[in-house]
Amino acid sequence: MNKSFHHLEQAIDRIESRFPGVPRQEVILTRLYYHIMPRLTCHLNEGMKEFGLNESLWMSLLAMYACPQQTLFPSDISDTLDSSRTNATRIVDELVRNGWATRIPCAEDRRKIRLELTDAGLALVEQLLPVSRASHRALWQDFDAEEMQLMEKMMRKLLAKLGG
Repeated sequence: MNKSFHHLEQAIDRIESRFPGVPRQEVILTRLYYHIMPRLTCHLNEGMKEFGLNESLWMSLLAMYACPQQTLFPSDISDTLDSSRTNATRIVDELVRNGWATRIPCAEDRRKIRLELTDAGLALVEQLLPVSRASHRALWQDFDAEEMQLMEKMMRKLLAKLGG
């Protein structure tokens, strides 16, 4: 376990000695997520950095790539990333600025725009899919299929508990 987490465990133990009743396991599990998420983001961003991408841009490109005709609404990016509409707008601006997507007025509702993957965006996604797959495989290589299925089940259960 890394040094910063060891310090946290020691702090929990000291609190427990002064004020018994700490739900130690629950606190440890919760804090593990806080320690894992920035490291996971950094790990995933590392493989994309040389292409001018981060995890949010990459997931947005994949969301478009997965859609028929590679188009979607910016609100779909917000939903896919579980982020604010404001953040989705910033991501869309960056995708367009880099030439990976273009804005297209919506014929059904002039107030809306669609986002469409450009040829450059399509080429980038197809170039990076093998890189992304290798990164994910390397990350999870120490887990067997049963462990990964159990972890997924538990994380989905926690997400549902949190209203996700």
